[in-house]
Amino acid sequence: MKVLHVVPAIAPRYGGPSQVAGSLCKALNHLPGVDAEIATTDADGVGGRIPVEALPAGVKTHLFRRIGSERWKPSITLGLWLNEHAAAYDLLHVHAIWSFASTVGAAAARRAGRPYVVRPAGMLSRYSRSRRAMGKRIYWAAVERRTIEESVAIHATSRAEADEFGELAPGVPAFVIPNGVDDAAWAAPRDPEALRQRCGNPGGDVPILLFLGRLHPKKGIVDVLLPALAALRQPVVLAIAGGPDDHAPEHETEISEAVRALDLGTMVRTLGRVSPNDRWHLLDGACAFVLPSHSENFGIAAAEAMARGCPVVVSDKADICEHVRAAGAGVVVPTVTGLWTEALERLVMDEDSRVRMGEAGRAYAKANLTWERAASATAEMYRAL
Repeated sequence: MKVLHVVPAIAPRYGGPSQVAGSLCKALNHLPGVDAEIATTDADGVGGRIPVEALPAGVKTHLFRRIGSERWKPSITLGLWLNEHAAAYDLLHVHAIWSFASTVGAAAARRAGRPYVVRPAGMLSRYSRSRRAMGKRIYWAAVERRTIEESVAIHATSRAEADEFGELAPGVPAFVIPNGVDDAAWAAPRDPEALRQRCGNPGGDVPILLFLGRLHPKKGIVDVLLPALAALRQPVVLAIAGGPDDHAPEHETEISEAVRALDLGTMVRTLGRVSPNDRWHLLDGACAFVLPSHSENFGIAAAEAMARGCPVVVSDKADICEHVRAAGAGVVVPTVTGLWTEALERLVMDEDSRVRMGEAGRAYAKANLTWERAASATAEMYRAL
């Protein structure tokens, strides 16, 4: 079975949704009878081009020059190539929507008479549709409704995402296949002191909370997490690790301004973008990983924290919460500042609970959230279709 995965970009700067295609295809290619390839653009930030060494190992990747818009990531050569080669594949797996790549990938599949699956990656959520709402309503009516309605299935990463999608296109079946976690989460050597050192060695044994991810308004840092931190009565440090989101570059400044306004300068450390390997060591030193998102179709960083044995505190709008509850790996909290203050205060003071949650999350992720498991379920979806 020959499958082409079409994705707007795969540079690490775009975070989990873009990285999924490479990790999933690598795992698929370890299965008998599946040959997965990627077609994508070379986008790596405004005007940037992804280096060859950053391409996913073990996956044949067809890379095309991105021109113009960082948001839409158009590529004339990608569109031409898809029109010429789509018929050579048994099925196309289109990642994301509201982008040039997903639009032309679906259209090329239709012209070639090939079935295609769409993985919206959270971009059909109510929150996502509310951002730039007028433009999206127009684009949905003109283009993306057909992209979705003529797909053979939707690849959702959570039951909540599948249910929300069902409101838009009830006639299209949805397969729920959670993302996986890289094997390095279990294999990388531990370094519990790395985070404390990156934070400038805050005095004593003050607990360190860790946010790890792209800096975007939907993550709830400014309106939920920082006000909750300001109300804490226990000494604590918050480490914010991650680079600005290219769709909201101004948010990094908004975070800095909120830290000053709330007088949190001594409690917050901004670490900037971290390398994929460094993230494991940051998790080793955190008393808890925090994700107060207003919308998250999965939450791969929280899954990685679970795999690393770090307890997690996530919002009920982050769909990883269904796994957090099932594992007993942490606390699920609505996006209400006072409730976040209470939850963090209890967890910071209860080391026994943190240890128990960390161990439960690690065991659950090993059993349920590996790329091998995700690839097997994806191959079964292909066969069913």
